[in-house]
Amino acid sequence: MNDFVCIPRRFPSAGLDGVLGVPVTSNAESESYLSALPVPVDDGKVRFVRLTAIPERSRGHLKVGDVVVKYPGLSERFLDIVRPVKTAVYNTNFRSGDIDWDMAEEARAQALENQKWSLTNDSSQVAICDPEGNLVVLRGSEGTSRGLFKYAYSVYLDTEQDKNRIMRNRYQDHYIDPQDKPKWAWSTFRFIHYWILKNGPVVEKGRWHEFKKIVKKHHRFVQSVPVPELGNYLRLHTRRNNKRSQDFWHRVRVQYLEDPESLPRVLSFVAEKKEVRWVRIELSELEEIMKFAEWPEWSDIADPFYFDTFKNKTMAAWN
Repeated sequence: MNDFVCIPRRFPSAGLDGVLGVPVTSNAESESYLSALPVPVDDGKVRFVRLTAIPERSRGHLKVGDVVVKYPGLSERFLDIVRPVKTAVYNTNFRSGDIDWDMAEEARAQALENQKWSLTNDSSQVAICDPEGNLVVLRGSEGTSRGLFKYAYSVYLDTEQDKNRIMRNRYQDHYIDPQDKPKWAWSTFRFIHYWILKNGPVVEKGRWHEFKKIVKKHHRFVQSVPVPELGNYLRLHTRRNNKRSQDFWHRVRVQYLEDPESLPRVLSFVAEKKEVRWVRIELSELEEIMKFAEWPEWSDIADPFYFDTFKNKTMAAWN
């Protein structure tokens, strides 16, 4: 598993306004960066500068901790950088075989090149990488990757049939919009990435049943989120009086009392009040609160909250 990756031609040799760095002087640290370079290089022929401050405008393609690679004597317009990355794996070890690292690292290469989420898969393995290069790999028996959840195929698109199933057909009535399926699938793939990274770097054996149950719970819930009708906001309604949801909200309250900052804004807002009719939530906050699907207190058959849309500006007033 890689601790560092080399991203070619990412940093302008002339520098960037507001980007600060410090030279790497530790031999041990330099050795770790040398091992990430694509070709062997004599340590006397390369210098490393670790970036310590990145202005807002440059954070889309640079991170604090990135290491700029400088070759004395060479004049290049753009320099390579070495980036610390995380890698986590979950091999079920049930007729799964060894992880295909070439395919897994292809997902990371695509994510870093395109600066967006990327995925590679075959019938037994799926590798998911975020735009910063953090990679998770899930490997199981034959058919595992397609059986993860209902609409996984809508991202894989392995066959012509897969592609046809996400296209609208004007001669057919669709119960759901086929083009919603990839959106739902990517949300659940990002949740899988979060869960494996959190429980890694190597997820312990014997958690397969738990994992599948949590993933399908998340995927079922994400399909219930409506499309906003006014702006990028929805209304979150709690089900604190539902018997199947009380354990969830009790745990939210306890965690809020222990550490309010550990909860997303929306859950903290609910936890601090005795009664809440609804909470306005931005679309950007949705995936953070859906991570709590991993809690066993989130019922498999009754979600602790639900959403509806704002239909006019009057409705958008705070409760």
